[in-house]
Amino acid sequence: MATTHQVEIDLNTLVMLVNEVAKEDPLDYGDLAVDEMALRHSCCLGALNILQNAAMFKAEDLIYVLLSSMAKLIEENVLLHAQNVERGEQIRSELVVQILDRAKQGR
Repeated sequence: MATTHQVEIDLNTLVMLVNEVAKEDPLDYGDLAVDEMALRHSCCLGALNILQNAAMFKAEDLIYVLLSSMAKLIEENVLLHAQNVERGEQIRSELVVQILDRAKQGR
């Protein structure tokens, strides 16, 4: 029998937490005509939607959903860094360098 779980977090609290994370690892919006806070708010709403639907998953399945989502985001981030490198921009993160090196070697 699956264990039901319910986690609730306020949208403003989540936005505040993401703001704190962004201080340590800021995103470069460059010249994009994007309202950073509006985008962050929308992304947090999407994350909360995933959380609300997570109640139907068993705990182990939820971990897989969250890990696969996290891995996909990391993959996208590394890809964006790689594209920036190809455009002549500098890699700022040693972790990104290591991930790219492993990917090039097929590991």
